[in-house]
Amino acid sequence: MDYLDFSKKEWEVLVRFWSTSEPLCCAEFSERFGMNRNTVLAVIRKLLNHGILEIESIKMSGSVLARRFQPAVTEHEVFQQLLTGDQHQALIKNVIQSIDSPEVCQELLVLIEEAKCDKPS
Repeated sequence: MDYLDFSKKEWEVLVRFWSTSEPLCCAEFSERFGMNRNTVLAVIRKLLNHGILEIESIKMSGSVLARRFQPAVTEHEVFQQLLTGDQHQALIKNVIQSIDSPEVCQELLVLIEEAKCDKPS
């Protein structure tokens, strides 16, 4: 999947799905985020067809059955595909340089050491 071909609305809907802690039907999504229901439905349909969203469940919404959607891919999976190895390194370098807390730096060092230990020699 080439995520760079996503429209602004597709990114907006996907990012908002990532920010929710529960699956949402189209009407719930539209109400929560103040977006046009027809636009949301069209974008959800496209993301669903590409395997980016998935149907988590079906529930009653008033007198109608409604599909509830959730992301089928994580932010990490998407950004890992979007960035090259050099871009990953540059991004990590920028994040590290922006940290001004010794505690956070220490936590990162621990994570790095754990990652190094998990790699086969």
